[in-house]
Amino acid sequence: MATVKLKIAELRKEKRIGQQELADVLGVSFQSVSKWETGTTMPDITLLPNIAEFFNVTVDELLGLKPLRQQEYVPRNTDNHDTQNGKADKLYKNKKYFWNDDYLRFLINSVWNIDKPIDVIDFRCCDGYFGQQLLGILPKGSTYTGVDNEYYTKKAKLELGSSVLDANFIVSDIYSLETDKQYDLAICQCSLRHMNKPLEVLEKMITTVKKGGIVACIEVNREFENDGLYIDGIDYDYLCTSFDFHEFWRKELKCEGRDYAIGMRLPFYMQQLGLQDIDIRMNDRVMYVNPEMHEYEEMVQDFIEINGYDKSFHNSNQEGTIEFLMNRGVDRAQAENYIQKQSIIAEFFQKPDFEKSFLKVQGLLIAYGRK
Repeated sequence: MATVKLKIAELRKEKRIGQQELADVLGVSFQSVSKWETGTTMPDITLLPNIAEFFNVTVDELLGLKPLRQQEYVPRNTDNHDTQNGKADKLYKNKKYFWNDDYLRFLINSVWNIDKPIDVIDFRCCDGYFGQQLLGILPKGSTYTGVDNEYYTKKAKLELGSSVLDANFIVSDIYSLETDKQYDLAICQCSLRHMNKPLEVLEKMITTVKKGGIVACIEVNREFENDGLYIDGIDYDYLCTSFDFHEFWRKELKCEGRDYAIGMRLPFYMQQLGLQDIDIRMNDRVMYVNPEMHEYEEMVQDFIEINGYDKSFHNSNQEGTIEFLMNRGVDRAQAENYIQKQSIIAEFFQKPDFEKSFLKVQGLLIAYGRK
């Protein structure tokens, strides 16, 4: 059973009426309304339809079991990278597990056939880790230009500053980026999934490359990602089916443009924008961890921090997450199922002296084409 969270105070304030006015309409005292709003008491069950009708909502919406239809959508603005400032360590830990170096080398040498020095521009470069990987493989004399906000370009300069590799940085958001230079390769990694206007970003990437240059986007499909976790000791069917993100994803796509299936759509967008020789591959890296591995402890801790399983899921911390999910069309019962799932996984990984084995498939899709 889902927890009841009466929405009377919220609805009353939206309607701009006081407790006494609502009390007069319902034929009760304003003290009764006050107690309902603080959760001290509940309205008599016979009053619920009248209250719901007064506010033009359903009884389930009134009880907080369903999201309010008229509730204002609260955007996350994830395409503003400033919202991620201070999270560089977490992003770095996650990106460590994106690539097998031999596969990235195979892409550069055998798929894109890059055998001469090139100029690379990396959209939303974060701390420059991907730039280090690229420049370690590209032909000697290649240059790297990372684009990001001031916080992340500063981090990237610190990471690459002592290196002899040729790295430059542009402080800019992706949408307003202007550069006179033309590059041989424009690339982004797990950036478009956070953008409200991914097609506009792709257009911007295309404008920065020379004729014949490559545009490459490494992105996820959220369905692959969500079904790609197996934990030895927790039922896999439960991990896959205990919470359905589709309503959440559709709401974000409709209200902000953030696309959960951007990895799947990219080759079609590339074709629409006139790129040639378009193809798509899937990265081969799978994060498999068992206690016999040399870096077992580090990998477990990285996984816990990347996914937030080091956080508390006590009752006092749950309501904000529930309200966030309901703002995106998820009902309370499903939101509480999500909290329960996260709590079960967190408790599993927080057990002391307990060996954990698990597998995580990122399912990164690599779409690319030539201008």
